[in-house]
Amino acid sequence: MAVPSGRICAINFLPLKQGATIEQFERFSAELDQPTCLAQDVVEGFDAYAVRHRDPGAPGFDLVEVMTVRDWGEWERVRDGLEALKPVVEGFDQVIDGDGVRTLFGTPIQPRR
Repeated sequence: MAVPSGRICAINFLPLKQGATIEQFERFSAELDQPTCLAQDVVEGFDAYAVRHRDPGAPGFDLVEVMTVRDWGEWERVRDGLEALKPVVEGFDQVIDGDGVRTLFGTPIQPRR
């Protein structure tokens, strides 16, 4: 199933690579990933969370990223074509087990007035 066009929220569940630490990811995220992504016009919001506790039976992810973009296809073109994002992708690959990443795509539900 294709990602819907238009405004979308990508919720990424991220496992650390063996030997990587949450602190390494926090530095990468705060100093490079979030500022670089948020500087792109297509990115409307970007938050990252370190998992500090999980209920029994909860999935074993270490981090969660929530990124809202104006359009996923536009974001993919920017992500794949912008030179400034290459260090972000490289940094991500150093600390995150890419094979274990899982993503949910959601559209906003507005409150009724």
